[in-house]
This record gives sequence, C-alpha cells and structure tokens, in this order.
Amino acid sequence: MSAPAAAGKARTHAGQSVAAVLAILVIAEVVAAFETSMAVQLLYTPGEFFTSDLSQLVWVVTSYSLVAALATSFVGRLGDQFGRRKILVWVLLLSALGSVISAIAPTFGILVAGRALQGVSGAVLPLAIGMVRSTFPEHKIGTGIAVVSTSALIAGAGGMLGGGLFLDYATWHWIFWTAAIFACVAAALVHFGITREPKSSLASAVHVDWVGGLMFGIGIAGALYGLTLSKSLGFANPQVLLFLVGGLVLLALWVRWELRTREPMIDVRMFAQRKFALGMLATALIAIGPIGTTNILTVTLYRNPNSIPLADGSVMELPVGLGLSASVTGLLGFITAAAAFAISPLIGRISSRFGARMGLMIGSLLTIIGLLIVCIDPTSIAVVISGMVVVIFGTGFLYSGMPTVIVECVLPEQTSTATGVNAVTRTAFQAVAASVVGLLLVFSPVAAGENTFVSMTGFLLVVGVLIATCLLTIVVVLFIPATKPAGAASGKPQVSNLTLKD
Repeated sequence: MSAPAAAGKARTHAGQSVAAVLAILVIAEVVAAFETSMAVQLLYTPGEFFTSDLSQLVWVVTSYSLVAALATSFVGRLGDQFGRRKILVWVLLLSALGSVISAIAPTFGILVAGRALQGVSGAVLPLAIGMVRSTFPEHKIGTGIAVVSTSALIAGAGGMLGGGLFLDYATWHWIFWTAAIFACVAAALVHFGITREPKSSLASAVHVDWVGGLMFGIGIAGALYGLTLSKSLGFANPQVLLFLVGGLVLLALWVRWELRTREPMIDVRMFAQRKFALGMLATALIAIGPIGTTNILTVTLYRNPNSIPLADGSVMELPVGLGLSASVTGLLGFITAAAAFAISPLIGRISSRFGARMGLMIGSLLTIIGLLIVCIDPTSIAVVISGMVVVIFGTGFLYSGMPTVIVECVLPEQTSTATGVNAVTRTAFQAVAASVVGLLLVFSPVAAGENTFVSMTGFLLVVGVLIATCLLTIVVVLFIPATKPAGAASGKPQVSNLTLKD
C-alpha cells in the first residue's frame, strides 16, 4: 500500500479526500528536495563554467541553503497569517522562476542567482505541515506529517540519482528544466486541488514583523555561511569568525527585538515552554548526528575503496569501504530511502498513538542498532547495506518526529512558524555536522603512497559520535512531557503554552 493510500477514505474538514491532499503536499515537498539534491551533482560536472575552482562551485549549493534559511524565517509566519495554500503556491512559482533562470544562465554567476531564488522552496515543508494540521481530521494528522516529512528522504535520494542520469545521458540544463516543470505542476495542483484553510486556523495578527524576520534570516544565513567557510578555511580563520560571531550577535539582538515587539515574526516565548525547548534541543542533536553525520558516513562507506593496488604490484586491503561507483551509490541510496518512505504510515500511526517522543526514541535506537551492525565488517556489502537499511528506518522516525513534537505543543495558527524554526535549526546543525565529520574521518588515516584513506580509527570515532548523539537524544526525549497529540491537534495543548498567556 502506498503512503498516501494509507490515509484511507478519510476526509479533510473541507470534505476533500485526505489521500488526495496528502499526495499533492508530498509532490510539493518533493520539489524542494529535488532542487536541493539534483544540483549537488553539478559540483562534479566537466565543461562550460563548471570547471571553476571547487570553492566557487560550492555556491551552487550554498546560495540555495542561505536563501532557504532566510525564506523559512518569513514564509512560515506569512503562511500562518495569510493562508498556507496561497503562500505555498507563490513559493513554488518563485522556485520555478529560479530554475528557469539557472537553466538559461549564460554565466556561472547568473546560475547561482537562479539557485538562490530556488532557495525559497526550503519553506515548503513548514507550510505543508501547517496545512496537514489545519485541514486533516485529528486521527490522520500524525500520519500526514510522517508521510510529508519522510518524502524528503526518497525525493533527496531520487534527486541525486536523477541528476546523475541527466549528466550522463543529457545535459546539466535538464536538471533545472525538470525542476521548473515539476514546481509549476505542483503549484497548479496545490491551487486547484486543495481548498482554502479555515480562517480559524490562521493567526489573527494584522501586521508583519519584517524587521524581526530579516534579523533572524540574516543572522542564521551569516552563521551558516561561516560554517560553510570553515570546511576549507578552518574555524580560526578571521573571515569565518566574522560571519559566525556576527550571525550569533545578530540573533541575540533579534531575541531582544522579538521580546519587545507586539506582534513578532517568531514568538521566542515559545522557547520558554519545556516541551518546545526540549524538542528543539533534540532536533539539534539529531541534525548533528543521525541526519548530518550519517549522510556523509554513508557516502564514505559506499565510495571509499576496500583495496588499492600498490606500486610494487601488490594489493593493499583497506579497513573501511565498499568501493562502489557513484551510480550504484545513488541507486542504493534511493532504494533504502524508498523503504523508509514505505513505512511512513506506520511511523505516523505510532506518533498518533504514543506521541512524537516515542518515534524519536525508536528512531534513535534503530540508528544505534544499524551502526553496530555496520561495525561488524565495514568492508562487506551485505553487512553494510543491512546496517544502513536499519539506520534509514531510524532516520524515517526521526524526520517525522522532529516536526511532530513541535506541532504537539503549539496552536494551529503557530504551526508553520514553529516548524519553520525547527527546520532552520535542523539545517544549521547539519552544517555543524558537515564541518566536524570531515575532521573526524581523516583522523589517523591509512596512507598509501601520496593518497590517504579512512582508517578504522576514524570510522569508529565517527560512529562513536553518532551513537553518543543518539543516546543524548533519548535522554532529552525522556524529559519531554508526554502529552496526548490529539489535544494539541485540536488547538488545546495539554502543556503550559506561554505564547497563549503573554
């Protein structure tokens, strides 16, 4: 049974089929995931202006990420205030325009500008989750959030595979033309296939806190850019410190601004609520470990050779890696992600019945079990793939649990704003993971002539950090108040919500 079909014959508050609405929202989220992952393949594209230095080429990815962080700070709130369906349509159309600009770009700079405009699609997930909560019946909200959230896994893996196929059998332009067509189709489906949300699910504010939104977005973008630079320049570099410290200072000023603003873009008082704060802390730990680090570790395991020929004709066996090709790596990533997406209805039912905290604990435990399986023999394809399948199942629970635990403790009119902050937090700490994991993997490397490869010491160090973050996540989750999800879904949180009282 497909994930949308698992919604059965249930109807939204407007009388529409839950399965049909869910399928449209999944398509919208797939657009964002495709635009993120397909373009990564351009970093390895020969010819034209892609022969630039890698430090310049990374702007294909960085420009998207920075604008996504900035857009999410605005778009979630705008959706909560003016209607998530309306804002989602505009977001998809703007991302389509960015794709067209990149497709016809005569220079690398214009291509990057198009990628930056595509970045607005990073706000699709908070809007989709807000629409699920405001329109689905209570008993289907958990399943809806799980399906939409985990669709990013299969879409991201599919984007990597699709981008590789376009580069192998067509041209790089088709990466962007496909994204543009897909975004336009998704926008049309959202506009014509989903009815407007009830006004009762929208925020009652009449003003938009543009200053607060800009301060938050620029502060996050500055800190993320500093983390991006740290990968090549190191954390001690003055330029890196300037962006990191500058971004953090601006975020501190943003907190003061929001506390004094009558109608803030993001009500920081939400962080004073125990469940919300612990949910965000769990998100940070998951982003550093099971999501951010695992992504890099997986590619390392698949691509790192397990043996290399030496100058004297002998063969040196390496302790970590399968030595798979890029296409096979992409195919395996897609298959394992599809498996996680297939169980998303089950993930949703568990969250609906037991709460998001149970899903987060299950996800963390599955990740630990999968990693321990891989450690048995990180050069055996059967062992590695078996372990990574278990890990990806755990990741599915975590992807769903992160926004769900936030949804459980805010009112419907705060849903997209709160889950948007959750998404930005995840992105920021994934960047931290990307900066740190590279240093861990090259610890005590195996040398073979002029080349070095990942050693068992470096591999076990990364696995140790991953397991530690999973254990810490479980500890944090245990302190999250156990509340009945249905109460939050109906707009009556069963925990203290300071945003309602102040």
